[in-house]
Amino acid sequence: AVVSTQSTGAPKATSQFAHLIDDIWFYAGDKSTDFNWYTRRATVAAVYGLTELFMLQDTSPGYSETWAFLNRRVTDLAALGENRVELEKQLESAGDLMKATFIIA
Repeated sequence: AVVSTQSTGAPKATSQFAHLIDDIWFYAGDKSTDFNWYTRRATVAAVYGLTELFMLQDTSPGYSETWAFLNRRVTDLAALGENRVELEKQLESAGDLMKATFIIA
């Protein structure tokens, strides 16, 4: 997908890539209709593209290094999601603190 966007068929390749990313999320059960729809697709597109580029130079048997690379990216995404939830909790707590400060004042 990433490599084919370098050719003269870039519009078609880009469209096919977007459909592929949509299919991945559809079969993963994504039903989001908010901003997450965009962020999830952008995230998977980035991981897919990076993995494809990594695979181009991978000479390991059965592309084992590519699979390891993909597993690391998925682990990174899981950690990012956990950090996002924690950040949202902290921001909510900070918002509650700010409300309390104004009520007291």
